Amino acid sequence: MDIGSILETAILSPDQKARQDAEAQLAQMASEHFVDYLAMLTTALGSENQKTEVRMLAGIGIKNQLVAKDVATKLSQNERWVSLAVQAKAEIKRTSLQALLSADDRVANAAAQLVAAIADIELPRDEWPDLMLVLVENTKENQPVNVKRASLLAIGYICETADPGNSGVVAQANGILTAIVQGARAAEPSVVVRQTAINALVNSLDFIRDNFTREGERNYIMQVVCEATQAADEKLQASAFGALARIMNMYYSYMRLYMEQALYGLTVVGMKSSSEDVSCMAVEFWSTVCEEEIEINLQNGEPFDEENPAPARENFSFANYALNEVLPTLLQLLTRQDEDADDDDWNVSMAAAACLQLFAEDTGSAVVNPTLHFVESNIQQKDWRNREAAVMAFGSILDGPDHETLTHVIQQALGPILSLMNDPVLQVKDTVAWCLGRIADLAIEGIDTEVHLPGVMSALIAGLQDHPKVVTNCCWTLINLTEQLGQEGAYSATTPVSMYYEAMIKTLTQASDRPDNEAMARTSAYEALGVLVTCSANDTLPLVNDMSSIIVSRLEQTLAMQAQLVGMDDRVNLEELQISLLSVLTNIIRRVSPNDRTSSDRLMTLLISMLRQKLPNSLIEEDIFIAISAVAGAVQENFGIYLAVFNPFLMTALEDADSPTCNTAVGIVADLAVALGAQITPYCDMYLTAFLTNLQNASVRRDVKVSILSCFGDLASAIGAVFEKYLEITMQVLVQASSLRRGADHSYEIVEYIHQLQEAIVDAYAGIVQGMRERPEVLLPYIQPIFGFLSAVQSQPTLMRSESVVRAIVGLIGDVADIYKHGEVAIYFKEDWITNLLRNARQEQTFSGGVKETAKWAREQQKAQIAML
Repeated sequence: MDIGSILETAILSPDQKARQDAEAQLAQMASEHFVDYLAMLTTALGSENQKTEVRMLAGIGIKNQLVAKDVATKLSQNERWVSLAVQAKAEIKRTSLQALLSADDRVANAAAQLVAAIADIELPRDEWPDLMLVLVENTKENQPVNVKRASLLAIGYICETADPGNSGVVAQANGILTAIVQGARAAEPSVVVRQTAINALVNSLDFIRDNFTREGERNYIMQVVCEATQAADEKLQASAFGALARIMNMYYSYMRLYMEQALYGLTVVGMKSSSEDVSCMAVEFWSTVCEEEIEINLQNGEPFDEENPAPARENFSFANYALNEVLPTLLQLLTRQDEDADDDDWNVSMAAAACLQLFAEDTGSAVVNPTLHFVESNIQQKDWRNREAAVMAFGSILDGPDHETLTHVIQQALGPILSLMNDPVLQVKDTVAWCLGRIADLAIEGIDTEVHLPGVMSALIAGLQDHPKVVTNCCWTLINLTEQLGQEGAYSATTPVSMYYEAMIKTLTQASDRPDNEAMARTSAYEALGVLVTCSANDTLPLVNDMSSIIVSRLEQTLAMQAQLVGMDDRVNLEELQISLLSVLTNIIRRVSPNDRTSSDRLMTLLISMLRQKLPNSLIEEDIFIAISAVAGAVQENFGIYLAVFNPFLMTALEDADSPTCNTAVGIVADLAVALGAQITPYCDMYLTAFLTNLQNASVRRDVKVSILSCFGDLASAIGAVFEKYLEITMQVLVQASSLRRGADHSYEIVEYIHQLQEAIVDAYAGIVQGMRERPEVLLPYIQPIFGFLSAVQSQPTLMRSESVVRAIVGLIGDVADIYKHGEVAIYFKEDWITNLLRNARQEQTFSGGVKETAKWAREQQKAQIAML
């Protein structure tokens, strides 16, 4: 079999079917004759007689048999490689290193990826000990440029994919650093080699922590990178500034000396560079400085965590010291907009705006006066770039300075800023709408509802009829205004924005009625409508009711549109529309609670039709489920008439654990249990069977398992003593799950999962105790493990700072005492942890009055139990 011909066909044939057939043949060979397949690919990679594309594909083909994003697949591939004959592996490694020397960069690039893939498996196993020696040798001064470049590229790939916590990889740090520094030095004549070395350095920073702690090595690393910022080549300069940003991110505590001696001056000069790439990366350096200092302040201000104690970090206030030099440069960079840039393009003015926001957050009110001076000097300039930059600057400093200062300056600036909503240049209007959104979001106190709000609302409603970009930002501003000024709307007769509802709803309804979603304008309009509904005061409910008929009618129209879809773009556009409409409809149902049979029939007919007619692999199923859950919440026990029709869809989602809708489906079962009460009993066998099957499946997502455990409590509370038939198996599951404890070596994700699991178990136990209160003798054997679990949970400070967790535990303790009135469980109530928990719940200032009242009641129950001893 000529593997070269097959590879050539797969990559070079102009015939699509021939390419597909060749790819299928390669896949079959990999599956059925793996060892022979690797051998043939290795031969092709090493053959100078093969075409470049064939050698490239051969190298990538071997690499693809060793790497995978899926953890289980990657583990299987690792094991398969390890099990290969030593001689076969040696030949692949020899050939990959030989191909690394190829004068053809494309072949060498593929070989570098293959070397890294093998290293990712073998270095953690302390195998391939001579690899780093070879790569270091390849980077020496006397080696050809192509060899140095490819070897440094391989090192970069190795560092990018390897686990920095693995001792086998970290043991190679000295070799890695030696090779990188050799390539990055100013004495290296090749710009390509230096840039590849700098990029490899960025990837290696996790592995050279020990080296970085040693002053001599650290000085040399910093010297090499700083020299690279002064290179003649702009790409190398940009890479060097990017490396400095990454070093600042990882090693802030070591940076004081280097900031004083070099980095302040180097980076300011870099920011002023005429090269867009260099300037952006120099700005990125200062963004990183601010991010680190903001993070340090947050960490140092957090309450002490006994579970995860961390020493305070010193903040050197680099941004404050540099303010007089860096801030004027940033402000000037705002005027370097790219008029023709796409929304996704990143340019120096965007980078400067992002950095300015971070400077404001880091240094606070110190940015206000210099920025205001810039705004005053530019906001009325003839050049639109100056006007846009002035508004951008103002909007960028609203998060950080004290609110009293901001309130004053906003009230001064609002008039000139609002006048620019009529500017002839789109970019200016777009930024004005964004700036108003920032004010509404971060400094609402600056908008006086009597003096300024009418003008703001008038400008926004006009903006909703402008270009889609302006519409999107106007919608965001309306969302912020409504949430800030109408957050108590659902509990109020009126709000400061009520008088504008009619105009807002009318204009947003018009803005959302467009066939496309350019600049996300349609989605934003529907999102704004949804927020108006959520925050609607009683005096605006008639307007919300009127809106509901429009939304339902539009949803019904989308069902007819499905038959007219032409291609994927049409399908995506329709699904975006349906998701937006469903979101607004859900909010309306929750706010208005239409509980008359006519309304609920129409809604459920529509939603079930959407489930029946949804396209394969559609994304809208979850949104339909959420809307149906809202209907159940509105009609409560009357939802029983719809459950028989809806349940098959619900069960399909519950039984498909890989579906993104599965977790939503579990939540709907919980909602249905609350709405229907005992009416849900006939369906519990199906739900519990699906739940237990998912819990036993190791591949089911963690969030689904957490939701299932919590749902046990909802079902038990709903069906009461009938839950006895499920009690033994659910308690077995809960007791087993409650045995999971955090370990010192657990990742943050695992610790977070354990906390979520424990909170769900508390909820489950609370619901089960409530449901089984009429059968205390059946529940009695499980009280001991319940209290054992609560004792473990209450000792975790992180969980005990959660009001919802404390409320559930306190209520559960009180409920158990209330059920067993004859001393059957009194022995458990004399424990000191119960007394301490109830006292802390009563005294914690951040907890609501409801929690404190429940704690007082539970304390009385505890006293009554102790009195029975």
